[in-house]
Amino acid sequence: MDIGSLVAERYRLDRPIAAGGMGEVWRGFDTLLERRVAVKILHRSDGDPDRLGDRFFREARILASLRGPGLVEVYDYGRDSSSGRPVRYIVMELVEGTSLADVLDRRGPLPPDETLRYLAATAEVLEVTHGGGVVHRDIKPANLLIEPDGRLRLVDFGISLTDGGTRLTRPGGILGTTSYVSPEQLNGREVGGGADLYSLGAVAYECLAGRPPFAAEDPLGVVRMHLYEEPPPLPDGLPPAVVEIVMRCLRKDPQQRWPSAAALAASCRLAADAGDPTEVVAARTGQDGGDSAGRHRRRSRPTLLLIAVALVLAAVGLLLLRQFSVSEVEPPAEAGAAGIDRSTSEAPAAASGSPEEAEEPSAEPAASSHEPSTPSETDEASPRPSETGDATPATGDVLPDVLGVDVSEAQEYLNSLGWTDVRIVSTLLLSESQPEDCEVVSQNPKPDTVVEYDDPVRIAYWGLHDCP
Repeated sequence: MDIGSLVAERYRLDRPIAAGGMGEVWRGFDTLLERRVAVKILHRSDGDPDRLGDRFFREARILASLRGPGLVEVYDYGRDSSSGRPVRYIVMELVEGTSLADVLDRRGPLPPDETLRYLAATAEVLEVTHGGGVVHRDIKPANLLIEPDGRLRLVDFGISLTDGGTRLTRPGGILGTTSYVSPEQLNGREVGGGADLYSLGAVAYECLAGRPPFAAEDPLGVVRMHLYEEPPPLPDGLPPAVVEIVMRCLRKDPQQRWPSAAALAASCRLAADAGDPTEVVAARTGQDGGDSAGRHRRRSRPTLLLIAVALVLAAVGLLLLRQFSVSEVEPPAEAGAAGIDRSTSEAPAAASGSPEEAEEPSAEPAASSHEPSTPSETDEASPRPSETGDATPATGDVLPDVLGVDVSEAQEYLNSLGWTDVRIVSTLLLSESQPEDCEVVSQNPKPDTVVEYDDPVRIAYWGLHDCP
C-alpha cells in the first residue's frame, strides 16, 4: 500500500508505524468520522490466502470481544476490492506510544521498579484475555506499547488461541517469537494461559538483564534451551523478591508457574510498593485481615496448644508474684486497685514512695515480658478501662509472640485478642535453616510491644507461594 491510499473509500493511510508476521499497521485517518485511527492491512502472500484470511478475521473478532484497560478497541473490519486485488483490513483505536522493544533498545536494562510496573500491567491485561478464553501466544517487547502517560497496551493478537477454536497452525509449525516462546508451544503440548506468563517472564528477564534469557546463533539452539536448560542467573544486586517473581514465570512446567495472571500482577504490585523489596504481601483471594470466617483452615498443629499452656503457667506465676508483692506493700487496697499499666514498664507500686518497695513489683512486667499478655485474677478485680463508664476504652495491648505458629492460625488468634488488621505476608529474607511451610518466621511490630488494636500487624512466612 502507498501513502495516501484510501481503504474502503474511507480510511486514508498516512504512514506505516509497525509490521508483523501477518500484516502491516498504518497510522490512518477516518475521513467519515474525522478521527485518527490505526489500520492493519493483511500481508499479500503467495501462501494459503484463505488460511491467513481466516486468522486475520479471527484476530478482529477476538479484539472486538475483549474489553478492559490495556486493550485496543476495534472499530471496523472488512475486505476492499476497489483496487482490483482484495485487501483485508482491521481499523482500530490509534495508540500514541512507544514499544517496549524501542525502550530497551534506547535505554538498555531497566530498574526493578519500572520492570515490575510493566510486568504487573501486562499481567493485568492477560487476566482479562485469559478470562475471555484467549491465549495471546506472542508476548514480546514489540507487542507492548507504552503510552506517554506510562500506561501499557497489549497489541497483535494475530496468533492468539481461543478456547475450543481451531489452531490454524501448520503441522509441526511453531507460532511465537523464538526468544520468548514457551516450552509447551515448542513441543506441541496443550497451550494455556501459563504460556503467556512464561513469555512475559522472558520479557521481564530482558528488562532486567538487557538480553532475553536464552540466546544462540542458531534458532534451534534457542529452542533447545527453552526446552531443557535453566535461564542464566540474573545480574547481582537485584532484590531477591524480583528475581523470584521472574524466575517463577520461567519454570518449564506450567503448573509450577504463577497460578494465574492476577496472582502474578498482585505480587508485582505489592513488591513494587513494599518499603522492603524483599517482603511481599501474599495475594490471597477474599482475605481482608480482619475477618477469618469462611477461609480454609490448614491442618491442626500443636503450636497453639503449647501457647495456651504457657499462658496458663504465666498467669499462675504472675498471680503468685502479685500476691507476694501485695502482702509486702501497704496499703493492699491501693495496690489491688492500681493493677498494671501495660503501656509502661514502671510498676504502679512505685507510687508508694519507698525505693525498696518499688523495686520488687517492677519485676512483674519482666516476669511476663516473654509471654503473651493474659489477664490474671488481680486484673479481674480491677476492670479494664473499656469496662468502666468513666474511662476511655482500651485501644491496645502487649502483642504476643506467634513465631513458629501456622500463619492462618496465628492470624485468627491475634484477631480473637482484638487486633483487627493482621496481614499475612511472605518474605525472602534468608535464614540459617529452612522454616516449616507456612509457619510465622517474623512479625512486625515485634512481640511484647504495646500495639494499638487498629494498627497493622504483619506476620510473615518464608517464600512467595500462597498459604491457604
